[in-house]
Amino acid sequence: MWSSKQKTNAVQAGTATLLLLIAAQTLATRSVVHAGAETAEQRTVTVTIQNARTTEPVPAVIRVLNSDNMPLKLEGLFKRPNGWYSIASGTAIKLPKQKLTIQALRGIESLRTAVTVHPEQTEVTLDIERFADLKHAGWQSGNTHLHLNKLSRRRAEEYLRLVPDSDDLSLVYLSHLRRIPDESTYISNSIVEDEWDTNALQQLSSGRVLLRPGEEHRHNFGGGGEGFGHVMLLEIPQLIRPVSIGPGIMRSGSDSQPLQRGIRRAIDTGGTVIWCHNTFGFEDVPNWLNGTLHAQNIFDGGSRGSYSESFYRYLNLGLRVPFSTGTDWFIDDFSRVYIPGAGKINSRKWLTGLRNGKSTITNGPLLSFSVNGKRSGHIFDFDGPVEVHVRADANGRDDFGSLQLIWNGRVYVTAEAQRGQQKVFSATLEETLQVAEPGWLAVRTQPQSGTNDFNRALFAHTSPIYLDLQGRQTFHPDTAIQLIAEMEESLQTIREKAVFATSDEDIAVKQVYLEGISQLRQMLRNRSR
Repeated sequence: MWSSKQKTNAVQAGTATLLLLIAAQTLATRSVVHAGAETAEQRTVTVTIQNARTTEPVPAVIRVLNSDNMPLKLEGLFKRPNGWYSIASGTAIKLPKQKLTIQALRGIESLRTAVTVHPEQTEVTLDIERFADLKHAGWQSGNTHLHLNKLSRRRAEEYLRLVPDSDDLSLVYLSHLRRIPDESTYISNSIVEDEWDTNALQQLSSGRVLLRPGEEHRHNFGGGGEGFGHVMLLEIPQLIRPVSIGPGIMRSGSDSQPLQRGIRRAIDTGGTVIWCHNTFGFEDVPNWLNGTLHAQNIFDGGSRGSYSESFYRYLNLGLRVPFSTGTDWFIDDFSRVYIPGAGKINSRKWLTGLRNGKSTITNGPLLSFSVNGKRSGHIFDFDGPVEVHVRADANGRDDFGSLQLIWNGRVYVTAEAQRGQQKVFSATLEETLQVAEPGWLAVRTQPQSGTNDFNRALFAHTSPIYLDLQGRQTFHPDTAIQLIAEMEESLQTIREKAVFATSDEDIAVKQVYLEGISQLRQMLRNRSR
């Protein structure tokens, strides 16, 4: 388990990476693309991208490679990681008069396609073929955490119209956040504010992608230092104020209230609350214990930490923890949450599925998972020891290493990925388990096994299926003891760093942790009986 210092160091490292990603995004300029300034002779090439089955024009991400297999810099398009760019079908781009290769893909369910472009060629068509079609199979994908920075309003709107669609997302939450003085360039703030007044995001939504507003409610000690934590508040009718808490972010005032106060206000208005940034922040544990969180963002804007350090510990207390994810600043990865759903996407219905634990998170490999025919989020309650049958599959463009079945936080069995038809990697698990104690099951791909086309570390994980016995959930006393120590450490840090204007503020913040500690101690007493 990470100490506060370790988590703070990890976050600072992640912040440096994040700033580099933001800088890369802001290199995009205008409409005509210039590739290779050193090449005098250029030609204009019109790039048509279409669904191979229906011939419907679709946006996608492309990469242009020269004869040395090096990607060209394309000015004017929205830059993505690793030499890729988002592009609308029918876009005219300028390329050197030389033999080139254009690669294209759309999201994580398509194959990579490539065509050769000859020196005098002025038109090219790329067909997007799928190895999976989860939307047709009844799944809808979403990104629960997105902000935009250092773009003009017009450019930000172009980004929102194009980039989520080029990545084949169904739903994206653009969220408001505050930090002085940086917020002067947070263009997503004004778009979110206008959404509540003029339906700005609704007007930007296409027939394939729904854009919805949200808020990142948060507290830090210092501009990026660890504090109470960060939560996404989604489907709220207006901003919950203060959006950001404390002088560490706002340069004035006091560390006046716990996140829990804003969380409860969001819940009272029908909102969904998602913890951000793995375990960064102190208030995750007590809020999970008191039931005021609906889902947990994993690797939203970074891959620091591990599942066992971050999430399995909650599950091993017997808590129900749905998994979610997003990308934070810009869409710099294929990270998404899949929720069962058919037809026109509806935000509240999608969030209900997330809250009920029906989610799968991934930035590449596609997972399916069932226990006795039931999907993620299902709660079994058996009368006694029982035999259960597990079925799981994984498929992806990239080598994800292996598919792993997790029982109470430990790898129970593994199936190695094999490269098959269409160069797609696959793995299948079928296993019968003898269950004699309460627990939870989930599947994931092997952590840190490879990278996707954006050169991001691959991850994929289902939310759990729960196996109770005679109404009892799993409970690991050693995990409870660790989390009590962590909350006590958080209280000590608050005593050292927090600035309170009144004793009421002091009591309100510290009471959250004291209640969490008391609850875990009671759970330990109940267990010992």
